[in-house]
Amino acid sequence: MYCPHRKSKLLIATAAVTLAATSALAAQTPTTQPQDINSRIDALEAEIQQLRQQRADEKAQQQQQTTTQDVLKNAQHHSQLLDAQGVLAGYTNGRFILQSEDGKYLMHPWLQLQFRYVANYREGAKDHGAENDYQGGFEVRRLKFGVDGNLFGDQLNYFTQFAVDRHTGNLQLEMAWIKYQFDHSPFAVRAGQFKDPVDHEQLATSRLFPAIDRTFVDDVFLNGEGFIKGVSLIYDPGTFIRSEVAYTGGLRNFNTNFEQYPNTGIPADWGAAGRVEYKAFGKWKDYDQITAYGIPEDSLVFGGGADYTEAGGSAALLQVVDGQWQTRGGLSIYAAYLGRYTSNNPTAKGAYTYDPTARFQIAWAIDKHWEPYARYEYVHFDGKEFPKGTQTNVNILTVGGNYYVYGQSFKLSADVSYLPDGVPVNDDSFGLLVNNGRTEVVGRVQFQLLL
Repeated sequence: MYCPHRKSKLLIATAAVTLAATSALAAQTPTTQPQDINSRIDALEAEIQQLRQQRADEKAQQQQQTTTQDVLKNAQHHSQLLDAQGVLAGYTNGRFILQSEDGKYLMHPWLQLQFRYVANYREGAKDHGAENDYQGGFEVRRLKFGVDGNLFGDQLNYFTQFAVDRHTGNLQLEMAWIKYQFDHSPFAVRAGQFKDPVDHEQLATSRLFPAIDRTFVDDVFLNGEGFIKGVSLIYDPGTFIRSEVAYTGGLRNFNTNFEQYPNTGIPADWGAAGRVEYKAFGKWKDYDQITAYGIPEDSLVFGGGADYTEAGGSAALLQVVDGQWQTRGGLSIYAAYLGRYTSNNPTAKGAYTYDPTARFQIAWAIDKHWEPYARYEYVHFDGKEFPKGTQTNVNILTVGGNYYVYGQSFKLSADVSYLPDGVPVNDDSFGLLVNNGRTEVVGRVQFQLLL
């Protein structure tokens, strides 16, 4: 039974006992001095500061762990995305590529840089033949870049190439084409802006030349790189023969619109071109370069091509026959004949002309670093194309060599060209200036970088 008086007595008794105990403890404890109190306060403050620092360190560590976990989680997420898409990237066979795991999509970006010093000496080129002329300087001969590869499988290929003009520094398109290989067939169709399928030297890339640059013949008669616009049909069964025929806008007609000659400086109305190649032995891949540097086996290929171009009432027909022999010992020999027939206004002077030319080149890659070469070319311009008294026979002898630092990716080259009778037309791509009937000498030094 609950009793309030009993609870009150119990509380009074407990308080009395507690008071007595406290008094006894106070009586036994000695009086604390002021300096002891200050020391204890300092110690407590130090301990509190240490606890605060420890707490801050633990918090920072916890935040760092959280950030690391977030980064790892994000990286794992992106890695899973790449794995899901099957993207492969790397450097293989001298090429940097981005490729899908199944090989259906491939992107190969690349860059070419050729930096050159050119020196030109012409006998009697100033003051009406009374004084010799010397000109020399540096130039970025080529700065090109592009992307090539395949889409949706290996049947659809694409190629794009841009270049910086060495005279103006302006960027211009050189090639942009797509090619579709018909399924289970040796035939393919190509459309866009590409190289005219006529001459082997012209079709070969300047990245894989033994000589510093193309021949005078190629520059003057085939416009150097030989870009055209059009559509072509390619036959390549992968055996001993291959060919290509094209309907084009005409030779030298590239980077123009649909208008016809002579609107807005368009050089031609239309054209047609074709080339056939026969491989006696070897690999087509090795034949695509005019050097035997790095060639694993011997090869011998013969070819022939033609281009017909109309511009208003004028027309030109080019014919080419060439051959190339390469050995695994590093020796390469290239020879070609090119003729140009032109038909102009029948009532005009020089209505019909024919210009025969010949080229011969030999190079020997002695080892993985050194490759000397020599080249001779001959041109006979039809006399009706120039004023009376013009020296129309051109003979050019070139000797030089390459030093491959890292293969074709980085090499140094030098050569000297001797012309006993000069040239009647300029070719600054080669380094030649007009010097009719007088001696001309050109020296060139160049390095090439490929990425």
